[in-house]
Amino acid sequence: MPGTRHLVVMPAPYQVTTEERELTAPGPGQILITTEASAISPGTELAVYTGIHQWLADPSRTWPKFPFVPGYSGVGHVSAVGDGVTTFVEGDRIIFPAQHASHAVVTLGGSSSDSEVWAIAESVPAPVAACAVLARFPLTALVRSGSVLGQCVAVMGLGLIGQIALRLFAAAGAYPLVGIDPIPGRRAIAEATAGVTTLDPGPDDLADRLRLLNYGALPDVVVDATGAPNAVRTAMAVVADGGKVVMVGSPRGIAGDVDFYWDLHGRSISLIGAHGSALGVEPRETFPFTRLRAIRLLIHLIETNRLKLDDLVTHYVHAEEAGRMYDGLLKQKEEYLGVAFHW
Repeated sequence: MPGTRHLVVMPAPYQVTTEERELTAPGPGQILITTEASAISPGTELAVYTGIHQWLADPSRTWPKFPFVPGYSGVGHVSAVGDGVTTFVEGDRIIFPAQHASHAVVTLGGSSSDSEVWAIAESVPAPVAACAVLARFPLTALVRSGSVLGQCVAVMGLGLIGQIALRLFAAAGAYPLVGIDPIPGRRAIAEATAGVTTLDPGPDDLADRLRLLNYGALPDVVVDATGAPNAVRTAMAVVADGGKVVMVGSPRGIAGDVDFYWDLHGRSISLIGAHGSALGVEPRETFPFTRLRAIRLLIHLIETNRLKLDDLVTHYVHAEEAGRMYDGLLKQKEEYLGVAFHW
């Protein structure tokens, strides 16, 4: 199939452009997808955009490197199918690990996450559906926390990942819930979920203020969605003895000045990594929850509006405005929260 596809490219830090590249026809076992919308993952994409992603300087890593094509969460329609494809037909609406590009050719049935494609209802608005794959990452925080029914959960950092995490914990029966963020607009959005109160981390004693919201006790679980490496010290200081600190925001740097003897060991706290890699294609002894189960659940929650995402997408714009959107997410956090592109 001759033609071109358009895509967002970061040639170097703080630079964004759009390019045209050759569009090929799908081969055996492949499908061609026309992108309807794709969502920015603020943590990962801003880390690359600003040049601070740890793997950029790691010669043993092939990803990410400049020039970089960002994006891993989108929705689109199947435009053509290659030989041997029986699971999808032209016109099917699907969510997939989409780069910010007008089209994608995906090989089905592979072992990598790039091959994973799932149907989603036409009734789901495009900016919401575009966030479905991205929502798998905050879901990891819930999965790694174990049972949270009736437990107090505090989420530090109310960017897009933190907001989705807070709503997933609410859906799982955690209560009371506390969102912690210095930005008033983000706190206001979080408070739209029943059972959620919010706090500015502020200069006052955060632990004392959390106790007031949780009947005199510290939270059972504290989820760090800030991406700030030193936030782990605060998270450990405000969780209950024997509680769990769950790291879902990928820390961009090395945490310093952490007293692991007392802050962690002395209080028997569990410090848990909740990276997306915890949800694999196949069940594993330490990670039994799979991506298929995660995405299947997320699609159900989104299609039934039990996981509300529409108010989290503050900007739905043409991909030509990508540079302005990354700058807005970086510098105007009161106005920018979730961003999705269309072509």
